[in-house]
Amino acid sequence: MPSHNPSCKSSSFGYIPVTKFIISCSIALFLSSCAEKEDPLEGSWKIPGKEIMLEFKNDGSLSRSIASKTNTGTYRRDTSGDLFLNMGNGEQRAQLSASGNELALIHNGKTRLLFLRKETAARVDSAQAIFNMGFDTRDCDSSITLYSTVISLLKAIPSEKGHLARAYNNRGICEEKNGNPNAALADYDKAIGLDPDLEIAYGNRAWLYENLGMKEKAAADYRKAAELGYRPAIYWLEQQKELEDEKPGLEE
Repeated sequence: MPSHNPSCKSSSFGYIPVTKFIISCSIALFLSSCAEKEDPLEGSWKIPGKEIMLEFKNDGSLSRSIASKTNTGTYRRDTSGDLFLNMGNGEQRAQLSASGNELALIHNGKTRLLFLRKETAARVDSAQAIFNMGFDTRDCDSSITLYSTVISLLKAIPSEKGHLARAYNNRGICEEKNGNPNAALADYDKAIGLDPDLEIAYGNRAWLYENLGMKEKAAADYRKAAELGYRPAIYWLEQQKELEDEKPGLEE
């Protein structure tokens, strides 16, 4: 919670010397800032797409809400600065991201649940709804606009790289359908850069490379997509093998 700077006014009982005026203000500001130092956890946190929330207070207490049910607990930091939450069933380690907008609950060294600040989670929920609209819209120009909005909403949220990659991939498909191969390639590249395991992006880029006559690049992407389990790419490789097998052998 931000500190409130005291307003310094002349007393109605007489003149206050300037030096005393400055010193009294400085002391008041110092005491105010110390007394109300903000904890970076303070406030509301939510899991996107779910009605699960955490509310942290500056006194070390917290509450958890799941739908309409709420229970309370505490949180603390050890001497190393590691964060622990306790909702009455034992302490659980948590980790706050460098950005201060993502809170991971850790179990056996892995993220079990990921909370975002309430306003950030609202952006993710909005992006999901807009993404679905883009997917359902049959007009490519409209879809491109919608996917661009999703991208702008998710760009600054590290935990949303996977969804951001899919938005770039889908916008690339629309750009390709609209006859903009360079824009499509740029979007496929961004999708793969964000999520190197997004098999469909490799498959889409391979198809575009093939249509542009870039056979070697197409083959490399088909192989990578097949390696990741993308069925159309696996089928393409099988076809290529059959074509190779059907070629007549060299006569002696």
